[in-house]
Amino acid sequence: MGKKAIWLILIAGIVISWPLSLIVKPAHFDKATIFYPITEQEKWNFEKRLALDTSRFKKVYYNKTTVIKERYLKNFLVMLDLNNYFFGMHPREDVSGVDYRFKYPFVTIIFLILAIKATVNNKKYIKVWLIFLAEIFLLSLMKQIDGWDAILFLPLTYLLSIGSRELNKYKFSWVINLAVIILMAIEIGRLLI
Repeated sequence: MGKKAIWLILIAGIVISWPLSLIVKPAHFDKATIFYPITEQEKWNFEKRLALDTSRFKKVYYNKTTVIKERYLKNFLVMLDLNNYFFGMHPREDVSGVDYRFKYPFVTIIFLILAIKATVNNKKYIKVWLIFLAEIFLLSLMKQIDGWDAILFLPLTYLLSIGSRELNKYKFSWVINLAVIILMAIEIGRLLI
């Protein structure tokens, strides 16, 4: 009974962390997509790269759509970065459109690793990964991701709960769960201060 109570507290901490951070630091929902006009800085970078290589192939391949592709790729890589979900996206990695908000306590990355292990062996979880990746593909079309990435909350939280269930199969999992709860309480307390 005590092991199950510890697990339920752990799951509650995982579930409340991201919504709590949205309450403490409300999101800014910008509806603009990556298909906005090219800025002066992007135009300058575009012309500089084009001037470095004057080959015919480069002039055909490297055109104005390349700027949009680079915007998409930048957003896509930010959305795949684990730093974005578990470590609050270090502010010195200044990527525009990224919120530096606390989402999950850093120790819950253990559960994501265990979820990957559990879902690779079990094909019924492929839908969760497909939903997660489809949401990332769609979110990458947004100019500013701040707030919109909250749609990743359900599949990612579900994967973390799968990982925590996977951990519960081990004999002394309650000790690890208790340590994670203590670290989570510190992280959530730090968020509220």
